[in-house]
Amino acid sequence: MPYDPRLAARTYASADHDWHIDAAMSEISIQFALDPAKFIGPSIFPSIPVTKQSNRYYVWDKADWFRIPATIRARGTAPKEIEATVSSAGYYCTNYMLATRIPYEDLSNADEALTLEESATRQLMQVLMLDQENRIATLVTAAANTGSGTTLSGTNQWDQGETSSPISDVSTAKAFMRMNTGFEPNTMVVGAQVHDALRLHPDIIDRIKYVQRTTQATVDAALADIFGIPKYVVGTAIKNTGEEPQPVTMSYIWGKTVNLMYVAPAPGVNVPTAGYLFRWKPEGFTDFVVETKDDDNVKARIKRAGYFQDERIVAKELNYLISAAVA
Repeated sequence: MPYDPRLAARTYASADHDWHIDAAMSEISIQFALDPAKFIGPSIFPSIPVTKQSNRYYVWDKADWFRIPATIRARGTAPKEIEATVSSAGYYCTNYMLATRIPYEDLSNADEALTLEESATRQLMQVLMLDQENRIATLVTAAANTGSGTTLSGTNQWDQGETSSPISDVSTAKAFMRMNTGFEPNTMVVGAQVHDALRLHPDIIDRIKYVQRTTQATVDAALADIFGIPKYVVGTAIKNTGEEPQPVTMSYIWGKTVNLMYVAPAPGVNVPTAGYLFRWKPEGFTDFVVETKDDDNVKARIKRAGYFQDERIVAKELNYLISAAVA
C-alpha cells in the first residue's frame, strides 16, 4: 500500500478550527455561497479568446463611417475616394489566482458535512468571481468610460415617487446613443437598490399591475418591456469591505447606478460592443483552472484557482450612465 502522509496526522486534532463537532448533523453545513447567476459581469462583457497574453486591436474612427461625401461622378472622371482612419488599443491579460491550504489533520478529522475540498474550491471560485464582478462594475460606472450620462438629484431621483420620471430618463439615454452611434441600448443594468425603487414607482406599478403572477422573472420582463430594452439585468452581488480582522461591512457591488449599454450578442472581429473580456488560456489553463496538489513539506493539500483576463471598455459611446438614480 503506498505511503499516505495523511495517515500520520490521524492522531492529531485541529487546535484552532472547528472541523470536528461531536454528534454533528451530517446532512448540512452553513455556507454563504452565492448563486452563480448573481454575477452579471460576463453577461454584459462578452468573452473573446485571444492567443497572446498581450496584443493590440484595431479601432476604426466612427466619423468616417457616417460622413456622406459627394457621390456623383462626372462622365470620364474618377469617383471620389474615401478612406477610413484606424488606430489601435491594447490589452494585457493579468493572471488572477487564489489558493487555499487544507492541513492533513483537518482532512482526517473533519466531519463529512463540511466536505472540505469541495467547500474550499467553492470559496475560491466565489471570491474570484466577486473580484471580477467588482472590477467590471467599477469599470462601467466610471464617468470616463461612458459616452455620456446624467446624475440625478433631489426630486428627480427614482425613489421620489411621482416627481421623478425613470421612463423619460431612459428614453433620453436611448435617444443619445441612437443619435451618436446609430445603435440603441439593448441591455439595462441596474443596482439592487435602484431595482427596488423601480418596483415601487407609481409609473411602473401602473404598468405592471396586470401581470398575473409577479415573480422576479415576470417583473424583470415587464420592466424590460416598459423601458423598451430587450434585456433588463439586476446587479445584486454583495461584498465585504471590512479588512481582516475588522467587523463585516457589507455593501452592494453595483451601486445606485443605471447603465444603458449595447452588448454584442456574440463577440467577434469588427463587432461593436461596450466592453469585452479578453481571455487568454496558456498551456495547462482552462477558463477557470482549478488545481490540487499535496504538499508533504507543510503536510497539507493545496488548492488553487485562477485565470488570465483583461476587461476593457472598447466603445464607450455604447455605455450611458445614470448616476445617483436613487438617494
